[in-house]
Parts: sequence; structure tokens; C-alpha cells
Amino acid sequence: MTYYNRLIILIALGCLFAQEDVSTTPVFSDYKISSEKYFTDGNGNIKMFVNVWGHVNSPGLHEVYDGIDLATLMSMVGGPKPGANLKTVRLYREVPEEDGQMVYTINLDSFFQSGNRSEFIKVKPNDTIVIPQKFSNYILGQVGTLNTFLSMMNIYLQIQRSN
Repeated sequence: MTYYNRLIILIALGCLFAQEDVSTTPVFSDYKISSEKYFTDGNGNIKMFVNVWGHVNSPGLHEVYDGIDLATLMSMVGGPKPGANLKTVRLYREVPEEDGQMVYTINLDSFFQSGNRSEFIKVKPNDTIVIPQKFSNYILGQVGTLNTFLSMMNIYLQIQRSN
């Protein structure tokens, strides 16, 4: 029996014995929810915090007003960087909706193309919005690293040949 066959059998046995009855197990038993939802500024404006991660110009925790839409939020974070994948923006809720949904995939590309805001959803306190980078953009960004590695390899081979 090969190493890979043993590994597959071991994984299968682990999956078989590791299953729990999900009907009785709470989905988020140790889930910590922020105590701070909304607050007011000095002028009485209702505000909240949201997290913006990923391929934007100013990622991080942002203080925004209640009722903000995704276009305005993207403006507050400096907009997407070139190479951002706006078709698969993900929004993660801190607290599940009534229907249990916590994750939304939003196509901001349609908004940037036509101004259509139909796919926007309400931004709530402590939401996390993730703007991914296109794979092709990531690869092109790493070309310099590959070039440096190949140059070092070339230098090494040249030194070995001269000895």
C-alpha cells in the first residue's frame, strides 16, 4: 500500500469519526459580538464602524454614518486599486440576518459600468467588506520577484561555470 493510499484512508476515517450532529450543535457557540453598534458624534449624527479589507487604497476600520451605501463607502476608502475584482466583493455580517445569512457576494462591477445600485445591500455596524484582487493582477505584481529570483539563479550558475 502506497503512502498516498494510506493518507486517503486516514483522512476518510477521520472524517467518518469526526462528524457531529449539526442539528443540536449551535452554529456560533463561542461567537463574540461587539458591544458597540451605533454611536453619535458631537453633532448628533448616528455613526458606526465597518471594516474594509483587500484591494482598496485605504483598508481598515472606518467610522461611517448610518445609512451609508457601498459606493460612498468605497469613496471613503479611496476606491478600489487597479486590479481589484469588483465582481466578487464579499460582505460579512457580524450578526446573522433573520434568515441566517451572514455572507453576501456583491457585483460592484455592474455599478461601476452603469451606475446600477440594485445589487447594493444595507451596510450594518461591524460589517466586514472584502475586495479581492484579480489573480492575473496578483501574478503580474509578482513578476518582479520572479525576475529577481531568476537573476540570482543566473549569477549563481555563472559563478559555478567560472570555477
